[in-house]
Amino acid sequence: MIQSEYTHLWEEAGANRLQHIPEKQGSAVVYVGIDGCPGGWFAVALTGEDGGWLTSLYATVEELWAAYGHARLLLIDMPIGLADGPLDRRCDALARERLKPGRASSIFPAPVREVLEAADYAEANRVQREVSGRGLSRQSWGLVGKIRELDELLRRDPQAREAFRESHPELVFAGLSGRPMEHGKKTEDGYAERMSLLQSVYPSSGRIVEETLARYPRRTVRRDDIVDALVLAAAARLCGGTPDELPETGDTDRAGLRRTISFVDRVRRSKPGWAEIPTPL
Repeated sequence: MIQSEYTHLWEEAGANRLQHIPEKQGSAVVYVGIDGCPGGWFAVALTGEDGGWLTSLYATVEELWAAYGHARLLLIDMPIGLADGPLDRRCDALARERLKPGRASSIFPAPVREVLEAADYAEANRVQREVSGRGLSRQSWGLVGKIRELDELLRRDPQAREAFRESHPELVFAGLSGRPMEHGKKTEDGYAERMSLLQSVYPSSGRIVEETLARYPRRTVRRDDIVDALVLAAAARLCGGTPDELPETGDTDRAGLRRTISFVDRVRRSKPGWAEIPTPL
């Protein structure tokens, strides 16, 4: 297992010391944002009220689930519920509409389930084309191992199916700001744009990113992995564990996994009560 030495230690708001919270018995409400990264699965966990936070790295999604099975909500940037044939998932199509102009291409088409059995890219591309009528991009193939890993966990564990929700960082940023981000996330302008928004909803964001960058090498966790996981955790916390979803009702794939993409629609929630969400120090 790849984890930082600070795993399961929560940094107290406004202090430089660490407070231990047991994995399963801790009284704090925990919200987790997760992104796949070169080192495995990168997670940012935020407490609901006291401003505690933790970043950690896991080699497998099973290990991450063992650590955060008590969390109120886990938002993960990975497809849940796959395509069944030639049509795109409805959640992908709706997310692309919300990310126009400029960021719609960040929503990759989810592969068909048959691709999970492919041994290599050539086979996956052939299978994808046979079932859907379209080939599989190299970028999508790069995600198949992690999609398979998550799919196996969710199909086996009913509790995990309830706790994990698919999300997408660009959809979350657009939902929080009221518009898609203007710049690409890997550019300096894009990083500044996203961090400015993150700081407005979770003021400790800059510190979290800086300390995490100092902790992990870039070959293991990249800057955009940290930012993506952080915005998912912040969104989970902002909505109190009840996110908005595209589509609102959703459907399921033939394995019974629900196909929705979770986010926070801040415009929709701009009513009394939003400002009552606790602000961390």
